[in-house]
Formats: sequence, C-alpha cells, structure tokens
Amino acid sequence: MSKKYGPVVGIKLGRQKFVVISGSELVKKTAMRDEFNGRPDGFFFRVRAFGKRKGVLFIDGPAWAQTRKSTMKHLRSFGFGQKTMENYLEVEAEALVTHLQREVERLQKPLRLQEIFDVTVLNTLWMMIAGYRFTYDDSRLNHILSVVHEAFRSSDTLGGILSHLPFLRFVIPNYSGYNRLMETHDKLWGFIRNEIDEHLKTMRRDQPPKDFIEAFLLESGNSYDREELIVLCLDLFMAGSKTTTDSLTAIFALALHHPEWIKSLQNDLQDIVGPDAQPSCEHASQLPRIEAFLAEAHRVLVLTPLGVPHRTMDKVSLEGYNIPKGTVVLFNYHSTNVDETCWEEPLKFKPDRFLDENGQFKRRSEFSPFGLGKRRCLGELLARASLFIFFSSIIHNFDIETPEDQGLPILDGIDGFTVSPRPYLIKLTPRCKRE
Repeated sequence: MSKKYGPVVGIKLGRQKFVVISGSELVKKTAMRDEFNGRPDGFFFRVRAFGKRKGVLFIDGPAWAQTRKSTMKHLRSFGFGQKTMENYLEVEAEALVTHLQREVERLQKPLRLQEIFDVTVLNTLWMMIAGYRFTYDDSRLNHILSVVHEAFRSSDTLGGILSHLPFLRFVIPNYSGYNRLMETHDKLWGFIRNEIDEHLKTMRRDQPPKDFIEAFLLESGNSYDREELIVLCLDLFMAGSKTTTDSLTAIFALALHHPEWIKSLQNDLQDIVGPDAQPSCEHASQLPRIEAFLAEAHRVLVLTPLGVPHRTMDKVSLEGYNIPKGTVVLFNYHSTNVDETCWEEPLKFKPDRFLDENGQFKRRSEFSPFGLGKRRCLGELLARASLFIFFSSIIHNFDIETPEDQGLPILDGIDGFTVSPRPYLIKLTPRCKRE
C-alpha cells in the first residue's frame, strides 16, 4: 500500500479514521512524538476493563504516565530486569527441558511446541504477578490458558461488528459475539479476583512484597482499586504470554528451515556453556550469534506488523497532512523490517547482519521489535531474556528436525491482532553432548 500511496495513508472504517505510517525513518520519527502516544478508546478496549479506562496498555495521558511509572516500580521491587528475574527464567528453563525430555520418552513421537510454550511463558509471568508457578499438568493452568486463547479469538481491536455497532450487544447479544466475549472476561476476572483474595488473606504487611499483586496492595493499603489491579494483571500476563509464546513457536518453525544455523549455534553453546551445564541469562553476551539469530528471526517473521494501535492526542501535522485529534494511528513495522534503504536483501534470512566486524552482537536502530518512544513495550527486558534462555536451552539439549512424514512448517502466519504461527510438529532428539 505504501509503495502505491506513499508513507502516510488515510483509511476510514465505518466512522473511525485510521492513518497508516510506513518507512523506517518516518515511523521512528513519528513514534517518538508525544502527540502520537494516545490509545484508541473503543468498545473492545473498555469491555475488558469493566467499561472504563484502566490498566496500563490501553489508556493514555497523565493517568497512563502515572500508572506506567507505578507499575514499573512495583515490578522492580521484586527483581524485574534484575538477577531475580533471571533466576525465575532459569528455573523455568530447567523445568521446560525436563518436561520435554519426559514427553519425548513417554510419547515417542513429534510434539506441538506451542502448547508447551504456553505453560512455560505464562509460568514466568505468573511467578512475577502472583509469586508461584504451575506444574505442566495443573488443571487450573490448562483452563486459564484455554480462556486466554478464547479472549484473543473473540476480541478484535481494529474492526469487527461490535467495534462499529456496539449497540448490537443489546439487540443480538448472542449472534454479535457479545455473550461469548463477556463469558470469557468473566472467567479471566474471576481467576485474578480469586488470586487477589488469596493474597489479602496470606500476605504480611510488615514484609517486603513477594510479587506484583502484593506490591500493589501494600502501596495502596485499604483504599486499593480492585478493578484497576485486575486489569493491570490482565495487561501484564495476557499481552506478555501471547506475544512471547507466538515468538518462540515461530522462531522454532523458522529454525527448522535453517538446520545449518542451528548446528552452528549448538557448537557455540557446547564451547561456551559446556556439555554438563545449562545456559543462563549471563551467557547471552558470550553467545552473540544466538542473539543475532533471534534478532533476524524477529525481523523476518514480523509477528506484530502494525504494533499496538496509537491515537493522536491533538490535531497534528505530518508530512504535509493534517491529522485530526482522535485518529487511530498504525505504525507499519513490516515496512521498516523490509526497507531496502536499511537492509541489504531484506527478504533473505541473514543473521550476520546483526554482527559487527568482530563477531559481536550489533543492535541496529532501524530494528524495533518492541516498539519505539514512550510507548515501547514495558516487558521488553523479560521478553528478550525469555526468548534467549528458552531457545538456547532447547537447542542445547535437543536436536530439532521436521518429522519425516511432514514438510517444513509454513512461515506465513494467521492474521489477527497479532500474526499467529500456524500449527506444526517438531521432532526432538536428546543430544549426546559429549560426542
């Protein structure tokens, strides 16, 4: 679209105006401007927040700035972005490898990694939110995962009949999808509400907080806003679990297309980590080619091609166009990842483009998988560390192959609010690392 109409394209869906911004330089310049830091205030953004503007993902203005600041403070109070977070990840990585070893031995057949990553990633987030992890066969976790998936399927933040005709929820609540949407959110709210109640019963106010829920409750005291805490928890674990699970699943699908790279990365792990040890977050700086592989995989796969929708906070001017206040703005990150002015042969998978002349990992300003500006993903540190430790742990302990009776995974994903990887099976073989 941008090649035909230019880097700034206006679209109208129903009564809502949209602007799509493309091109590496323009996306970067625009995303850094405060006037573009708003969030749309539509039906689906409010329905998950009890009909209000709550949480941290889908609010804006001074309320967003204050909520983001306090949320990051609560997260840091128990180790977010610090060694404590890395310890959580390493414990979960060890549990993941153990579970995979058992499943490979028990089933004697290829596995569907996405279902396993669901548990791994949500466990990591839940340790930080609620202070404990689930076992892989816990019925509560499997239930809430099914509800989370249903929430993503039933929500459509950019279009859909209820986005443009929300009154239909009163006329045809079943056929419009409203009843199913509310049933799903009732289950999610109830799950988190029960967790808050348990914390209120057991936490000690004279002790430092053990998790995000305790940190919020201790700071708020008896005047805490239960709805605000519920929506914050939803923001943290729904956004984080979906994107990281999809990223891991898609990265392993891509890895099956490049076995020569995986073999080479396994050799790096053998040299740096050793055959009898497991990768840790501290190994990342010593394994630049793994970092480069993950960065290039993110660039090629583009699982969030339009990011999270923004909204203009005032009437603004951009590239000679006047954009009204309240316009939904979509940043075309797909265009930045294939911009020929930034990337040589952008359609080819070339991890070496993220290595400098000394073979060290090189961050590139043209590449922004976690967004830009003040709206940059607040879970970026956790996501980066999660991808490194889980990817490294699996290829260090297993050889990966496409099952003999199946072709390579299809890399074109399923379009939605994010691009979801298509289901596939993978054959895991425990490695004899001493050979």
